[in-house]
Amino acid sequence: MRSPRDIVHMILESGPSGLILTDSAARILYVNAYVEEATGYAPGELIGQPIEVLVPDRFKAQHPELRRVFEAAPRERPMGIGRDLTARRKDGSELPVEIALQPMVIEGAAYTLASLVDISERKRTEERQRLLIGELNHRIQNLFAVIQSVALSSLSGERSLSEARDVFIDRLQSLGRAYTMMTEQEWRGAPLRQILAAEISAFSDRVTLAGVEVMVKQNAAQSFALLLHELTTNAVKYGALSAPKGSIAVEWRVEREPVPNAFVLSWQEHGGPDVVPPTRSGYGRKIIEDTMRRIGKHQIEYAPDGLRYRMEAPLEKVGWVVEDVSPPV
Repeated sequence: MRSPRDIVHMILESGPSGLILTDSAARILYVNAYVEEATGYAPGELIGQPIEVLVPDRFKAQHPELRRVFEAAPRERPMGIGRDLTARRKDGSELPVEIALQPMVIEGAAYTLASLVDISERKRTEERQRLLIGELNHRIQNLFAVIQSVALSSLSGERSLSEARDVFIDRLQSLGRAYTMMTEQEWRGAPLRQILAAEISAFSDRVTLAGVEVMVKQNAAQSFALLLHELTTNAVKYGALSAPKGSIAVEWRVEREPVPNAFVLSWQEHGGPDVVPPTRSGYGRKIIEDTMRRIGKHQIEYAPDGLRYRMEAPLEKVGWVVEDVSPPV
């Protein structure tokens, strides 16, 4: 049967925080395993050493004065309120910590019990949250800019209010679908095939999709969503999808020559009415030109047998070919 002393020792050693006991000369009398493991010292190696051995080098000169202030009015208190604290590991690296001090008097002798908690994981989480918030703010600003552009052009006055509203809503829904896909993929990207399928879902029996599996980056995803929405809308109103027997073939690939890793996408319409080149450039054409110009080069051909569209861009600007959905390192 274990003695009370053994039980107390076991509790101190297995506790969820570090414990350091120092005497009036600030020499370490006891540390538990938590402290030794966190700071990289072997069992018993810290015993007898001054507490400054655990103070980062840049603060060692100030620490004796801080101890004197505490000893002049000893009381239980947390350290480092309003500022970050770190402890020095044996190898000289620093460990983010929280520390609380408890003065003790035993048989007339003064001691200080310090509790120490390693908050490295909390700091990493806070940094991740800070980066995520920054990224979210960037995405929101980017999305607002895109929506503003879509709104200004959709409601430009060239259409009736009712028609302009419908066009604006359709374009927002296209963007929304792309953003939903990126959210589902934790913003690592969006599957190009899924973006395509979402835009032509009402005509899936008349549109064929063929290509490698590609995940597209955020900016490319919203560009592809708007591009494919405009191509589909145009095909429904004037092109292959406006005729009962019309069809569309969409193909994409990564070419190795003449330019290594060039992403190429083509849209070919068949069986629609005779193609007549437009007499003016509408917003749909402007979206196609502006969004794709930021990624690569493109070409629209109003061929008699059906509209043809081809875009080419460096794969690194578009996204990456995947077996899974993990972004390249």
